[in-house]
Amino acid sequence: MPKIKVAMYGLTSEAYMLAATLVDRAQVTIVDETLQMAMDIDPAFMKKNPHLQEVMAEEPLLSFKPLEKVLGEAQVIFFTPKLRRPSDETLIEAGSKLRDLARYLSKGVALVNSLPTGPGGNSDNIMLAEKQTGLQVGSTLTYSYMPLRPGEAKPAVVSAAGTSEKGPLQSLGFMPNSQNVFSAELEYASTVMQTAVASVTEIELARRAREAKVTLQTSSNVYLDEFSKYLFELKAIQASEETGESISYLAGAALKSFDNYVRYAVDETREVLKEKQLKASRTKISLLWNLDKYEMRGERLQVAESIQQRLRDYVTDVDVVSRARGKGGAEVLDPLKHNVVIVCSKDDWDIMRQVRKEQRSVETTVLSATPSLARE
Repeated sequence: MPKIKVAMYGLTSEAYMLAATLVDRAQVTIVDETLQMAMDIDPAFMKKNPHLQEVMAEEPLLSFKPLEKVLGEAQVIFFTPKLRRPSDETLIEAGSKLRDLARYLSKGVALVNSLPTGPGGNSDNIMLAEKQTGLQVGSTLTYSYMPLRPGEAKPAVVSAAGTSEKGPLQSLGFMPNSQNVFSAELEYASTVMQTAVASVTEIELARRAREAKVTLQTSSNVYLDEFSKYLFELKAIQASEETGESISYLAGAALKSFDNYVRYAVDETREVLKEKQLKASRTKISLLWNLDKYEMRGERLQVAESIQQRLRDYVTDVDVVSRARGKGGAEVLDPLKHNVVIVCSKDDWDIMRQVRKEQRSVETTVLSATPSLARE
């Protein structure tokens, strides 16, 4: 029996990881929507190349296929785009890329949206797809909502619109676990909001504690890497017309607090420079953050860039250091300068701990990018 033909529309880490779970039961092709070309992924290739960042860094010889042919033959198409426009344009970019994809949809295909939306967002997507194709969801087109969390291949929820029959998605192992698409939107939005509200509460209370120079006993060790992962979702929830004023307000307030956190981190770093009387020419600031430049969402990359640019108002030598660029954080410390290192995740902190052991003689101040912005 021939394998189901699956296409991933978007050369992203989430798409690549999802492809790894499907290559044994499906014929999988990943589409680079920027280059408008596609490449086949088989079990042997995936076993040899488990991570997309390594594949792209090595630039292996790949057999590329025309976009029209791949999407025209696909039975299931996952929408997994790479979004990189400025933060306030990211929702527009998502809609634009879905519109581009819709031009290639044909009768009988299953379109799977793996990019999160706010409540009601998939209704807009379905209207767009139907208008572009002349097809109808439920009869000549299948639409599913399976949002992927940042850096994960397992969908947060699985739902389908307008179909009750067993289709190719079930054959791939995806069984609906939500009543319908709208209930799936609400369930995922609930998870996002609970996480976000808890994080911004800590951020704001920790800020008040720092200003009052008191210790907040309830402060956690959740890092910037964690509480910045749902920025795209919050924007989608805030922009959703069906959510109601209160939820939109909460999402907007959370986004404002996260934006303020960047300022808090910069202000705290400036305080370090002032208290230690560090000269700009004799200081290096490193943002230690293992970022994935192939992630679907671009928000964490933009947060890192924002912190870097703001810090350059005070110190010229400011760098974002990722483990992908140097082994074990070897690029973090400059032995000729005082190093201020902002650590943005628990894994990065483990690396920083090892770096300090290996370079004990180097002048270093570590700032943890947690709500309390603790120093060491």
